[in-house]
Amino acid sequence: MRPVRATRTCLSLALLGALLGLSACTTGTTAAQRLAAASKPPPTDCVAWVGADRNARVGGYLLPQAGTAVNAGGPRVCVPVLMSAYPVPTNYAGGDYHVGQFTDDQLKARWRTCKAEPDCFARVNAQMQRWLPPNKARATRVTGAVDPAGRIDADNPKVDLKQIRRPAFFAKAPYREGIAEADARTHIVEFTVPRDTFERLDLKLSDPIKLRGWYLEGAGVDDGRGRKVRALAVMAAGGGGQLTAIQHPDDVAYRIDAASGKAVPVSFPNGTTEAMGQRWWRENLHALNQAGFDVLAYDRRGEGLSGGVSDTNTLEQGEDVFRVLAQLEHGQGLRLLTPSGQQLEGNAARGRLLAGQKASEIPLVLGGYSRGSMSTAWAMTRNYVAACSFDMPVPHCTPARGWRNIRGAILLSSFASGAGYLPDAPDLADRNLFLGGMAAEHHILFYPNSATLAGMDRWPAAFFGKGLWDRAESLEGTVAAYNRIRGVKEIVLSRGPHAIETWPESERRYLRERMVAYAKAVIVGGRTVPGARPWKDFKSLVATTPDVWEPSSRPGTGPGRQP
Repeated sequence: MRPVRATRTCLSLALLGALLGLSACTTGTTAAQRLAAASKPPPTDCVAWVGADRNARVGGYLLPQAGTAVNAGGPRVCVPVLMSAYPVPTNYAGGDYHVGQFTDDQLKARWRTCKAEPDCFARVNAQMQRWLPPNKARATRVTGAVDPAGRIDADNPKVDLKQIRRPAFFAKAPYREGIAEADARTHIVEFTVPRDTFERLDLKLSDPIKLRGWYLEGAGVDDGRGRKVRALAVMAAGGGGQLTAIQHPDDVAYRIDAASGKAVPVSFPNGTTEAMGQRWWRENLHALNQAGFDVLAYDRRGEGLSGGVSDTNTLEQGEDVFRVLAQLEHGQGLRLLTPSGQQLEGNAARGRLLAGQKASEIPLVLGGYSRGSMSTAWAMTRNYVAACSFDMPVPHCTPARGWRNIRGAILLSSFASGAGYLPDAPDLADRNLFLGGMAAEHHILFYPNSATLAGMDRWPAAFFGKGLWDRAESLEGTVAAYNRIRGVKEIVLSRGPHAIETWPESERRYLRERMVAYAKAVIVGGRTVPGARPWKDFKSLVATTPDVWEPSSRPGTGPGRQP
């Protein structure tokens, strides 16, 4: 459906714009827009097969193979890139198109148009019904499905915290995960938070729920001058991510169908793995902790160890970040189990963590993967721009929280550039109608609208890691977000899909190393991240990827070809 007129866009931004000072309704050129013009994607010049998770031929750029300069002669390969579904229309004069045309108002208006068309409504409503909680067939708590040790009743407010798996659980064969060595500095934590808007308004639930996870104490980040800086990284997993779920090291995320040549997802849990991707996620947590960070990771509401039935309101999950940090400071609503087995609650738990500092003082990095990137973006927006209740029948905005200790964000397979940078793919075409419908009809804000992008020029720093054919947002959207960041920033790309756990190990390791280098830099006051791959325009950014491929998309694979 076509975006509505720019004049209405300015009116729809009045609620948000009065508070945020958005420039989307002006005709002046912002610094971000100038950068965007300089990094505009050139037309693609080739087409190549992409396996997981597209199973389609995708446009891309002919780039030199390994060891050949970008503009040199020699053998070239087509490197696919998933482009934007909504390029700026020719002669558009309404300001920042990808902000102004994809606001909460705009998206809900398009949903109302769809709702009035029977075919459109039937198609999108079916998608919404699949995602509406409580949907146990889709949102399954799998922790304990392979090994009953660690299985809990997540909705029981009095769970024995000793039943939750600790890092040491993953020391045994065949797992042998590095994070096991952090057991002696890991606390099991439990927080108390209110129900989200869908649960309150639609399901009429009012009792609080519990969020549970790990807090790993760190030794402090080396500032290069002989001092250790205590800092905390708060990390949010992707959708379906469950902190203590088992992943067998030999299991894979997909198989290649012999008849079609396509990548087919493997279903989990099976007999050996509870949830795919958790091994890689714990490696990230461990790497940050080894770098000196305290690390907080908990299962989002409605998943894994945490209570509730609603797991998709990322706006609410962004607010949870501040709730849990406050509880770590004052103790109210907090229970924790120390490494020595001591159980503390309320005032007795007050100040035991956060290195003895206040939540608004300890240096913080907020990070998230996939759905976790959405809640991270909302938390950053809440802190630096404003808090707007887009999941309420009548949205209301309140001023930014304004904590100065949040040093930056880590966005992996990010959705944070918002609805305007939807990738151009048939299976994604209804996402924005789904976004508007879920917010308008069911009070669930799942995917971000343009508000997260609009305020990124106020963020202090950001790190982006993604695959070239990531279905979350187009690479153009990631670049648009990057261009708005005024402080330390970096983009790391790989020839792979949205699911980073499917990337080759060398690519996952490089991403992790760069993420940690960035996190350390923003904590100790660095102005750049040493060692970042240089690029000057969109095509040269794509060319920063080494000639290493997610296996199902390697040149020569695909239907009718042998890998």
